[in-house]
Amino acid sequence: MVEIRMENLRKTFGDVVATDEVNMILEEEELSTLLGPSGCGKTTLLRLIAGFYAPDRGKIYFDDRDVTGVPPHKRNTGMCFQNYALWPHMSVSDNVAYGLKLKRINGMKYTKSAIERRVGEALSLVRMEDLGHRHIHQLSGGQQQRVALARALVIEPGVLLLDEPLSNLDAKLRVEMREEIIRIHKEMSITTVYVTHDQHEALSISDRVAVMDQGYVQQFGTPREIYERPQTVFVADFIGQCTFIEGVVESAGERIKVRIPNDQIVTGRTTIGGYPFEVDEQVKCAMRPEDLHLNRESPTDNEITGDVTRTIYVGNALELYFKVGDLAAQALLEPDAGLKRGDKVTLYAPESEVMILPIGGVEALRKVPGHPMSTSAPPTRVPANV
Repeated sequence: MVEIRMENLRKTFGDVVATDEVNMILEEEELSTLLGPSGCGKTTLLRLIAGFYAPDRGKIYFDDRDVTGVPPHKRNTGMCFQNYALWPHMSVSDNVAYGLKLKRINGMKYTKSAIERRVGEALSLVRMEDLGHRHIHQLSGGQQQRVALARALVIEPGVLLLDEPLSNLDAKLRVEMREEIIRIHKEMSITTVYVTHDQHEALSISDRVAVMDQGYVQQFGTPREIYERPQTVFVADFIGQCTFIEGVVESAGERIKVRIPNDQIVTGRTTIGGYPFEVDEQVKCAMRPEDLHLNRESPTDNEITGDVTRTIYVGNALELYFKVGDLAAQALLEPDAGLKRGDKVTLYAPESEVMILPIGGVEALRKVPGHPMSTSAPPTRVPANV
Protein backbone atom coordinates (compact mmCIF):
# COMPACT_ATOMS: atom_id res chain seq x y z
CA MET A 1 0.00 0.00 0.00
CA VAL A 2 0.92 3.67 -0.20
CA GLU A 3 2.39 6.20 2.22
CA ILE A 4 1.30 9.78 1.45
CA ARG A 5 3.76 12.56 2.19
CA MET A 6 2.86 16.25 1.90
CA GLU A 7 5.53 18.93 2.04
CA ASN A 8 4.70 22.61 2.56
CA LEU A 9 1.45 22.47 0.56
CA ARG A 10 -0.38 25.68 -0.25
CA LYS A 11 -3.51 26.25 -2.36
CA THR A 12 -5.29 29.54 -2.99
CA PHE A 13 -8.38 30.55 -4.93
CA GLY A 14 -7.92 34.19 -5.82
CA ASP A 15 -7.33 36.02 -2.55
CA VAL A 16 -8.63 33.12 -0.45
CA VAL A 17 -6.02 30.83 1.11
CA ALA A 18 -7.74 27.43 1.15
CA THR A 19 -4.89 25.50 2.74
CA ASP A 20 -1.34 26.41 3.70
CA GLU A 21 1.84 25.03 5.26
CA VAL A 22 0.68 21.42 5.26
CA ASN A 23 3.53 19.12 6.31
CA MET A 24 2.23 15.66 7.09
CA ILE A 25 2.80 11.95 6.52
CA LEU A 26 -0.21 9.63 6.21
CA GLU A 27 1.00 6.13 6.98
CA GLU A 28 0.37 3.22 4.63
CA GLU A 29 -2.61 0.99 5.41
CA GLU A 30 -3.97 3.45 7.98
CA LEU A 31 -7.19 5.44 8.03
CA SER A 32 -6.39 9.13 8.47
CA THR A 33 -9.13 11.72 8.90
CA LEU A 34 -9.15 15.38 7.89
CA LEU A 35 -11.44 16.96 10.49
CA GLY A 36 -12.71 20.50 10.82
CA PRO A 37 -15.60 22.92 10.34
CA SER A 38 -17.00 23.92 6.95
CA GLY A 39 -14.55 25.99 4.95
CA CYS A 40 -11.46 24.87 6.89
CA GLY A 41 -9.71 23.45 3.82
CA LYS A 42 -10.17 19.72 4.39
CA THR A 43 -11.88 18.96 1.07
CA THR A 44 -9.36 21.13 -0.77
CA LEU A 45 -6.56 19.09 0.78
CA LEU A 46 -8.30 15.84 -0.22
CA ARG A 47 -8.62 17.10 -3.79
CA LEU A 48 -4.94 18.03 -3.82
CA ILE A 49 -4.13 14.44 -2.86
CA ALA A 50 -6.48 13.17 -5.58
CA GLY A 51 -4.96 15.46 -8.20
CA PHE A 52 -8.15 17.41 -8.93
CA TYR A 53 -6.34 20.57 -7.83
CA ALA A 54 -2.72 21.53 -8.38
CA PRO A 55 -0.95 23.14 -5.40
CA ASP A 56 0.44 26.66 -5.71
CA ARG A 57 3.42 25.47 -3.72
CA GLY A 58 4.71 22.26 -2.21
CA LYS A 59 4.98 18.59 -3.09
CA ILE A 60 2.90 15.42 -2.72
CA TYR A 61 4.55 12.00 -2.70
CA PHE A 62 3.02 8.53 -2.89
CA ASP A 63 5.80 6.53 -1.27
CA ASP A 64 8.90 7.98 -2.98
CA ARG A 65 7.06 8.94 -6.18
CA ASP A 66 6.44 12.66 -6.72
CA VAL A 67 2.81 12.83 -7.90
CA THR A 68 2.42 16.61 -7.62
CA GLY A 69 1.99 17.01 -11.38
CA VAL A 70 0.48 13.59 -12.09
CA PRO A 71 -3.15 13.67 -13.37
CA PRO A 72 -5.84 12.00 -11.22
CA HIS A 73 -6.35 8.94 -13.44
CA LYS A 74 -2.66 8.04 -13.12
CA ARG A 75 -2.46 8.23 -9.32
CA ASN A 76 -4.31 4.96 -8.68
CA THR A 77 -6.75 6.48 -6.20
CA GLY A 78 -10.39 5.61 -5.61
CA MET A 79 -12.72 8.49 -4.72
CA CYS A 80 -16.05 8.41 -2.94
CA PHE A 81 -17.91 11.72 -3.17
CA GLN A 82 -20.30 13.37 -0.73
CA ASN A 83 -23.18 13.26 -3.24
CA TYR A 84 -22.26 9.70 -4.43
CA ALA A 85 -21.98 10.85 -8.12
CA LEU A 86 -23.71 7.71 -9.42
CA TRP A 87 -25.13 7.38 -12.94
CA PRO A 88 -28.95 7.23 -12.57
CA HIS A 89 -29.50 5.55 -15.97
CA MET A 90 -27.13 2.67 -15.19
CA SER A 91 -27.63 -0.41 -13.08
CA VAL A 92 -25.71 -0.95 -9.86
CA SER A 93 -23.30 -3.33 -11.62
CA ASP A 94 -22.70 -0.93 -14.51
CA ASN A 95 -21.99 1.91 -12.08
CA VAL A 96 -19.42 -0.20 -10.27
CA ALA A 97 -17.88 -1.41 -13.54
CA TYR A 98 -17.48 2.09 -14.98
CA GLY A 99 -13.93 2.65 -13.76
CA LEU A 100 -12.78 -0.81 -14.81
CA LYS A 101 -14.00 -0.24 -18.37
CA LEU A 102 -11.74 2.82 -18.60
CA LYS A 103 -8.73 1.32 -16.85
CA ARG A 104 -5.97 -0.49 -18.70
CA ILE A 105 -3.34 -2.91 -17.46
CA ASN A 106 -0.17 -2.84 -19.57
CA GLY A 107 -2.15 -1.13 -22.31
CA MET A 108 -4.85 -3.82 -22.35
CA LYS A 109 -8.50 -3.42 -21.36
CA TYR A 110 -10.13 -5.77 -18.88
CA THR A 111 -12.07 -8.62 -20.48
CA LYS A 112 -15.81 -8.83 -19.93
CA SER A 113 -15.44 -11.87 -17.69
CA ALA A 114 -12.73 -10.15 -15.62
CA ILE A 115 -14.97 -7.10 -15.17
CA GLU A 116 -17.91 -9.24 -14.10
CA ARG A 117 -15.74 -11.11 -11.60
CA ARG A 118 -14.25 -7.93 -10.11
CA VAL A 119 -17.65 -6.21 -9.90
CA GLY A 120 -19.07 -9.25 -8.12
CA GLU A 121 -16.21 -9.20 -5.61
CA ALA A 122 -16.64 -5.46 -4.96
CA LEU A 123 -20.41 -5.77 -4.46
CA SER A 124 -19.87 -8.72 -2.14
CA LEU A 125 -17.39 -6.65 -0.12
CA VAL A 126 -20.05 -3.98 0.50
CA ARG A 127 -22.80 -6.62 0.94
CA MET A 128 -24.72 -5.66 -2.21
CA GLU A 129 -24.10 -8.82 -4.25
CA ASP A 130 -27.82 -9.51 -4.79
CA LEU A 131 -28.68 -5.99 -6.01
CA GLY A 132 -26.43 -5.62 -9.04
CA HIS A 133 -29.39 -5.55 -11.45
CA ARG A 134 -31.18 -2.67 -9.74
CA HIS A 135 -31.11 0.95 -10.84
CA ILE A 136 -29.91 3.72 -8.56
CA HIS A 137 -33.36 5.25 -7.97
CA GLN A 138 -34.48 1.94 -6.48
CA LEU A 139 -31.89 2.13 -3.69
CA SER A 140 -31.91 3.73 -0.26
CA GLY A 141 -29.32 6.34 0.68
CA GLY A 142 -27.26 3.77 2.53
CA GLN A 143 -27.34 1.39 -0.42
CA GLN A 144 -26.28 4.17 -2.80
CA GLN A 145 -23.33 4.92 -0.55
CA ARG A 146 -22.33 1.25 -0.66
CA VAL A 147 -22.43 1.33 -4.46
CA ALA A 148 -20.23 4.43 -4.52
CA LEU A 149 -17.80 2.69 -2.18
CA ALA A 150 -17.75 -0.45 -4.34
CA ARG A 151 -17.04 1.65 -7.44
CA ALA A 152 -14.08 3.28 -5.68
CA LEU A 153 -12.70 -0.08 -4.50
CA VAL A 154 -13.21 -2.17 -7.63
CA ILE A 155 -10.17 -0.66 -9.37
CA GLU A 156 -7.97 -1.82 -6.46
CA PRO A 157 -6.60 1.64 -5.68
CA GLY A 158 -3.48 2.27 -3.65
CA VAL A 159 -5.28 5.10 -1.85
CA LEU A 160 -8.98 5.41 -0.97
CA LEU A 161 -10.35 8.97 -0.63
CA LEU A 162 -13.69 9.56 1.12
CA ASP A 163 -15.20 13.06 1.07
CA GLU A 164 -17.85 13.32 3.83
CA PRO A 165 -19.36 10.02 2.65
CA LEU A 166 -21.96 9.79 5.43
CA SER A 167 -23.20 13.38 5.59
CA ASN A 168 -26.37 12.70 3.57
CA LEU A 169 -27.49 9.76 5.71
CA ASP A 170 -29.74 9.78 8.75
CA ALA A 171 -28.27 9.12 12.19
CA LYS A 172 -28.94 5.37 12.26
CA LEU A 173 -27.54 4.79 8.78
CA ARG A 174 -24.48 6.89 9.61
CA VAL A 175 -23.60 4.56 12.46
CA GLU A 176 -24.22 1.49 10.29
CA MET A 177 -22.11 2.77 7.39
CA ARG A 178 -19.37 3.95 9.72
CA GLU A 179 -19.00 0.39 10.98
CA GLU A 180 -19.00 -0.86 7.39
CA ILE A 181 -16.19 1.49 6.44
CA ILE A 182 -14.15 0.32 9.44
CA ARG A 183 -14.76 -3.32 8.46
CA ILE A 184 -13.85 -2.77 4.80
CA HIS A 185 -10.73 -0.83 5.71
CA LYS A 186 -9.54 -3.65 7.96
CA GLU A 187 -10.25 -6.26 5.28
CA MET A 188 -8.57 -4.30 2.48
CA SER A 189 -5.67 -2.77 4.50
CA ILE A 190 -5.77 0.18 2.14
CA THR A 191 -4.38 3.65 2.86
CA THR A 192 -7.52 5.73 3.43
CA VAL A 193 -8.08 9.48 3.76
CA TYR A 194 -11.47 10.40 5.22
CA VAL A 195 -12.97 13.91 5.35
CA THR A 196 -15.59 14.84 7.96
CA HIS A 197 -16.78 17.70 10.14
CA ASP A 198 -18.11 15.25 12.76
CA GLN A 199 -15.68 14.89 15.67
CA HIS A 200 -17.34 11.73 17.02
CA GLU A 201 -17.08 10.12 13.60
CA ALA A 202 -13.41 11.08 13.32
CA LEU A 203 -12.45 9.79 16.77
CA SER A 204 -14.29 6.50 16.31
CA ILE A 205 -12.87 5.41 12.95
CA SER A 206 -9.40 6.93 12.68
CA ASP A 207 -5.86 5.78 13.26
CA ARG A 208 -4.77 9.43 12.93
CA VAL A 209 -6.70 12.72 12.89
CA ALA A 210 -5.63 16.02 11.31
CA VAL A 211 -7.66 18.84 12.87
CA MET A 212 -7.94 21.76 10.45
CA ASP A 213 -9.06 25.37 10.77
CA GLN A 214 -8.71 28.32 8.40
CA GLY A 215 -6.55 26.32 6.01
CA TYR A 216 -4.02 25.10 8.58
CA VAL A 217 -3.52 21.70 10.17
CA GLN A 218 -3.74 22.75 13.81
CA GLN A 219 -2.77 19.32 15.10
CA PHE A 220 -2.11 15.84 13.71
CA GLY A 221 -2.17 12.84 16.00
CA THR A 222 -3.99 9.78 17.27
CA PRO A 223 -7.56 10.26 18.55
CA ARG A 224 -6.36 9.87 22.15
CA GLU A 225 -3.58 12.41 21.69
CA ILE A 226 -5.92 14.92 20.03
CA TYR A 227 -8.43 14.63 22.89
CA GLU A 228 -6.08 14.37 25.86
CA ARG A 229 -3.28 16.67 24.66
CA PRO A 230 -4.74 19.36 22.38
CA GLN A 231 -2.13 21.91 21.35
CA THR A 232 -4.37 24.88 20.56
CA VAL A 233 -7.51 26.40 22.03
CA PHE A 234 -9.32 25.59 18.78
CA VAL A 235 -8.48 21.87 18.96
CA ALA A 236 -9.45 21.65 22.64
CA ASP A 237 -12.76 23.38 21.90
CA PHE A 238 -13.56 21.48 18.68
CA ILE A 239 -12.82 18.01 20.07
CA GLY A 240 -15.30 17.25 22.82
CA GLN A 241 -16.44 19.78 25.40
CA CYS A 242 -14.02 22.02 27.23
CA THR A 243 -14.13 24.69 29.92
CA PHE A 244 -11.74 27.59 29.37
CA ILE A 245 -10.66 30.03 32.06
CA GLU A 246 -8.30 32.82 31.05
CA GLY A 247 -5.44 33.83 33.28
CA VAL A 248 -1.87 35.09 33.53
CA VAL A 249 1.22 32.91 34.00
CA GLU A 250 2.68 33.31 37.49
CA SER A 251 5.52 30.82 37.05
CA ALA A 252 6.58 28.52 34.21
CA GLY A 253 8.37 25.20 34.03
CA GLU A 254 7.17 21.59 34.12
CA ARG A 255 4.35 22.86 36.34
CA ILE A 256 2.73 26.09 35.19
CA LYS A 257 0.97 28.30 37.72
CA VAL A 258 -1.73 30.62 36.41
CA ARG A 259 -3.61 33.38 38.21
CA ILE A 260 -7.29 33.35 37.20
CA PRO A 261 -10.24 35.65 38.11
CA ASN A 262 -11.05 36.13 41.81
CA ASP A 263 -7.30 36.01 42.48
CA GLN A 264 -7.28 32.21 42.39
CA ILE A 265 -4.24 30.12 41.41
CA VAL A 266 -4.49 27.10 39.11
CA THR A 267 -1.56 24.79 38.40
CA GLY A 268 -1.50 22.73 35.22
CA ARG A 269 0.58 21.12 32.50
CA THR A 270 1.55 22.06 28.98
CA THR A 271 0.45 19.87 26.07
CA ILE A 272 3.10 21.39 23.77
CA GLY A 273 6.58 20.13 24.51
CA GLY A 274 9.11 22.92 24.09
CA TYR A 275 6.68 25.84 24.12
CA PRO A 276 8.37 28.79 25.92
CA PHE A 277 5.74 30.01 28.39
CA GLU A 278 6.68 33.34 29.94
CA VAL A 279 5.70 35.01 33.22
CA ASP A 280 2.77 37.45 32.71
CA GLU A 281 1.78 35.73 29.44
CA GLN A 282 -1.98 35.56 28.82
CA VAL A 283 -3.07 31.91 28.57
CA LYS A 284 -6.14 29.73 28.81
CA CYS A 285 -6.62 26.95 31.34
CA ALA A 286 -8.52 24.18 29.56
CA MET A 287 -10.40 21.49 31.51
CA ARG A 288 -12.77 18.79 30.37
CA PRO A 289 -16.11 19.04 32.26
CA GLU A 290 -15.71 15.48 33.55
CA ASP A 291 -12.38 16.41 35.15
CA LEU A 292 -13.89 19.04 37.47
CA HIS A 293 -15.05 17.69 40.83
CA LEU A 294 -16.92 19.08 43.81
CA ASN A 295 -14.44 19.95 46.53
CA ARG A 296 -16.03 19.07 49.88
CA GLU A 297 -12.67 18.66 51.64
CA SER A 298 -10.08 21.15 52.89
CA PRO A 299 -8.89 23.89 50.49
CA THR A 300 -6.40 22.94 47.78
CA ASP A 301 -4.24 24.86 45.31
CA ASN A 302 -6.43 23.95 42.37
CA GLU A 303 -9.76 25.17 43.66
CA ILE A 304 -12.01 27.08 41.29
CA THR A 305 -14.84 29.04 42.90
CA GLY A 306 -17.76 30.45 40.98
CA ASP A 307 -21.50 31.13 40.91
CA VAL A 308 -23.95 28.55 39.57
CA THR A 309 -25.98 29.89 36.64
CA ARG A 310 -27.78 26.71 35.57
CA THR A 311 -28.03 22.98 36.27
CA ILE A 312 -29.37 20.27 33.95
CA TYR A 313 -30.16 16.77 35.18
CA VAL A 314 -29.35 14.23 32.42
CA GLY A 315 -29.91 10.97 34.28
CA ASN A 316 -26.43 9.69 35.08
CA ALA A 317 -24.92 13.15 35.62
CA LEU A 318 -25.62 16.79 36.42
CA GLU A 319 -24.49 19.37 33.88
CA LEU A 320 -23.36 22.37 35.89
CA TYR A 321 -22.94 25.81 34.35
CA PHE A 322 -21.20 28.44 36.43
CA LYS A 323 -19.26 31.70 36.20
CA VAL A 324 -15.76 32.49 37.40
CA GLY A 325 -15.74 36.25 37.39
CA ASP A 326 -17.18 37.10 33.97
CA LEU A 327 -16.07 33.80 32.40
CA ALA A 328 -18.62 31.04 31.71
CA ALA A 329 -17.57 27.49 32.64
CA GLN A 330 -19.05 23.99 32.70
CA ALA A 331 -18.64 20.84 34.78
CA LEU A 332 -20.12 17.35 34.71
CA LEU A 333 -20.92 16.18 38.26
CA GLU A 334 -22.65 13.30 40.01
CA PRO A 335 -26.45 13.55 39.64
CA ASP A 336 -27.05 14.09 43.38
CA ALA A 337 -24.63 17.04 43.64
CA GLY A 338 -27.43 19.11 45.20
CA LEU A 339 -26.67 22.42 43.49
CA LYS A 340 -29.03 25.01 42.08
CA ARG A 341 -28.89 28.37 40.36
CA GLY A 342 -27.45 31.10 42.58
CA ASP A 343 -25.34 28.76 44.72
CA LYS A 344 -21.68 29.43 45.31
CA VAL A 345 -19.69 26.39 44.15
CA THR A 346 -16.09 25.32 44.69
CA LEU A 347 -14.67 22.76 42.29
CA TYR A 348 -11.37 20.95 42.28
CA ALA A 349 -9.33 20.40 39.11
CA PRO A 350 -6.54 17.79 39.36
CA GLU A 351 -3.27 19.31 38.22
CA SER A 352 -2.74 16.51 35.70
CA GLU A 353 -6.04 17.38 33.97
CA VAL A 354 -5.53 21.15 33.66
CA MET A 355 -4.10 21.98 30.22
CA ILE A 356 -2.36 25.35 29.91
CA LEU A 357 -2.68 26.61 26.32
CA PRO A 358 -1.21 29.66 24.61
CA ILE A 359 -3.77 32.03 23.14
CA GLY A 360 -1.95 32.54 19.82
CA GLY A 361 -3.03 29.29 18.14
CA VAL A 362 -0.97 28.44 15.06
CA GLU A 363 1.24 31.49 15.51
CA ALA A 364 2.16 30.32 19.00
CA LEU A 365 3.12 26.89 17.67
CA ARG A 366 5.68 28.50 15.37
CA LYS A 367 7.75 29.26 18.48
CA VAL A 368 8.32 25.55 19.14
CA PRO A 369 11.50 24.20 17.51
CA GLY A 370 10.76 21.21 15.29
CA HIS A 371 6.98 21.64 15.47
CA PRO A 372 5.15 20.98 12.15
CA MET A 373 4.07 24.65 12.10
CA SER A 374 7.70 25.72 12.34
CA THR A 375 8.86 26.71 8.85
CA SER A 376 11.95 24.51 9.19
CA ALA A 377 10.07 21.43 10.34
CA PRO A 378 9.90 18.23 8.25
CA PRO A 379 6.56 16.47 7.60
CA THR A 380 4.96 15.05 10.74
CA ARG A 381 5.01 11.31 11.35
CA VAL A 382 2.91 10.36 14.38
CA PRO A 383 4.29 7.49 16.49
CA ALA A 384 1.99 4.46 16.36
CA ASN A 385 2.04 3.96 20.14
CA VAL A 386 0.74 7.44 21.08
